[in-house]
Amino acid sequence: MVLFGLALGVLLVYLGGLMAVDICSKEASGTALGIVGVASYIGAGLQDIVSGILIDEAKVVVDGVTIYNFDAAGNLWIGSAIVSLILATLVWSAKSPDD
Repeated sequence: MVLFGLALGVLLVYLGGLMAVDICSKEASGTALGIVGVASYIGAGLQDIVSGILIDEAKVVVDGVTIYNFDAAGNLWIGSAIVSLILATLVWSAKSPDD
């Protein structure tokens, strides 16, 4: 759990915050960080809703015991990680207008 939390922290702080601040101008760095923060919370909320729907639709009740299937939700999580990696590579060599 600690390693997972650290990995998420690095992902959110580096990709979400530092890259946005590094790419934009100095005057707009606070705004960029705020927009990325709000977008992160919206994305986390949407992910929570979609994951819940996928897990709820895949559950099966057998003899009164509920069996949960995380295959669809796991595919969503892995697919989201791949999309975030691809999007991060699009701004890999972006330069600040101040440079």
